[in-house]
Amino acid sequence: MQAIKESRLSRPFDLPDTITAPRTDPIYNCHAYLTKVPIQGIRPFLEAFSRPGDVVVDFFAGSGMTGLAALSAGRNAKLSDISALGQHIANGYLQNVSANDLRAAGERAMLRARKAIGNLYTTKRASDGEVQEMIRTVWSFTYICPTCNAEIIFYDLLEKKGSAVQKCLACATKFSKRQWKQSKDVPITVVVNGEHGRQVNQPVSDIDMNAIKLGASDSRLAQVPSLEIKPDREMYSRSGLGKRGLTQTSMFFSPRNAIALLELWRAINAEQDVRVRRKLRFAFTAILPRASRRYQWSAQRPLNAQNQTYYIAPVYYEWNVFDLYNRKINAAIAATDELYGSQNTACDSRITVTYELASADNLQHLADESVDYVFTDPPFGSNIFYSDMNLFHEAWLGAITDHESEAVVHTTGKHRGGAEARYERLLQKAFEEASRILKPGKFMSVVFGNSSGRIWGLVQRALRNAGFKSVPVHVAILDKGQRSVKGLNSGSEGVVTVDLVLTVQKPAENDTPERTSAPVPTDKEALIRDAIGSLSTEDVRNPSHLYARILRDAIRKHLLLDDLHLGEVLIALRNAGFSIDRKTSALTVPSSEDAAA
Repeated sequence: MQAIKESRLSRPFDLPDTITAPRTDPIYNCHAYLTKVPIQGIRPFLEAFSRPGDVVVDFFAGSGMTGLAALSAGRNAKLSDISALGQHIANGYLQNVSANDLRAAGERAMLRARKAIGNLYTTKRASDGEVQEMIRTVWSFTYICPTCNAEIIFYDLLEKKGSAVQKCLACATKFSKRQWKQSKDVPITVVVNGEHGRQVNQPVSDIDMNAIKLGASDSRLAQVPSLEIKPDREMYSRSGLGKRGLTQTSMFFSPRNAIALLELWRAINAEQDVRVRRKLRFAFTAILPRASRRYQWSAQRPLNAQNQTYYIAPVYYEWNVFDLYNRKINAAIAATDELYGSQNTACDSRITVTYELASADNLQHLADESVDYVFTDPPFGSNIFYSDMNLFHEAWLGAITDHESEAVVHTTGKHRGGAEARYERLLQKAFEEASRILKPGKFMSVVFGNSSGRIWGLVQRALRNAGFKSVPVHVAILDKGQRSVKGLNSGSEGVVTVDLVLTVQKPAENDTPERTSAPVPTDKEALIRDAIGSLSTEDVRNPSHLYARILRDAIRKHLLLDDLHLGEVLIALRNAGFSIDRKTSALTVPSSEDAAA
């Protein structure tokens, strides 16, 4: 095994070249939001570029991690974003509710909702006939064989390890998920608490089928909050929603779970204490992906719900809403203790964190030169469409993100033409607003990750044209760890799994006006070749780390980034004899014998 060796460059600030902040802490894991930065990945920048009591701003605030990091570090924060869901999540985190109060309120809400849904979750344990509440039911797609018209249950095609057999069980016709028509989903197995306390799988019984039918015919289904995912939404095309008929957010829930969620939501909103009610609502929206059909089954363990796409796997869970909610209440308690607990001495009542709904290019709520530091994490070009995915939660909140103001690069539909130019204009205006509100000589750190050099060049121009000094004062690699299957396969799929944090400075009042200079063109092949030539056995990294290193070094030297693409790094690695482990994405350097050959 071989990996990257990196020389350390002199720095004016006490910040490392690489900041590792795994996504494992109670705060990060309490509520999902796309591309969050863990607060431990933000605090080093707060401590380097601001002081206790300073005002920190994040105008692409998302779920508010900058505000939580500021709170924990004794800084005031003014957050803003167009995301109604992001504001909801941040405000939920900030409710300092005691464990006893939250747990009692959660139990009251679940008791009321359980009574309202009746026997929808009721089953019997097969071993002794005792009445139980089902914990989860496994469901499977069914497909119609085009040759013999047999209905094939996808689950029956799976081998023990979960891989699919590639033929019809009746006539041996080659199986194709894309070409075979789907029939109705069917329940496969039910999980209950066994006689000795351990969970057990048992066959679907008549009682289960009756409960499923009862849920499907319940008139309350029409009252479940839902939003249409329209054809002009990017994720409508990317997730193939029209083809699958999944054009309403409520369609992603099984009927039983939709009714359970409806009654739990009603019970939560009956809570009188505003702080407690906000925390309960926060925990509720946190379970929605897992309470839906997007919760993916696997032979080994659940694969979770993919937050960046409206994907339903061929085998999925219908998970008891109350089991999920009880767990999330405990997670919310742990996150609150992490943020407000006695071990966090910097967090006190004098620190304030606010969150406004505002577009990043129009920060009217912030005065000129009133801010000490900006830390922000803009959307990454065309990677993720937050407003489209937020519909899933915002249907329940009654507030919708204005997707027309979203800083994204459309790749489909009517917005595709000129998408990059619009994205650049919005970023530049946002950075101009940052320059306006920052005090002279102060700093802004921008988190960004993309596999396209063209997008990186766009960011370079937007920062320069907004009035910041041309060359960043610091560039760091931010490694949030890897969890997703797509992330682990970054070497083969061209997905960047680490980000860069560029810190730029607003000129001070007494600074000599800088002569704005465009980045210098460079020999990209030479940059890639030199980076690959520095690989050694001292530090194993994946292609994303190598790409980030190349970008970082080019930015420091004020070189043009437009032609530096991750795909070219992957090709160069393979041409040099490197292999990429599909499970860990680590680089393996060829042996000396292979190199000689």
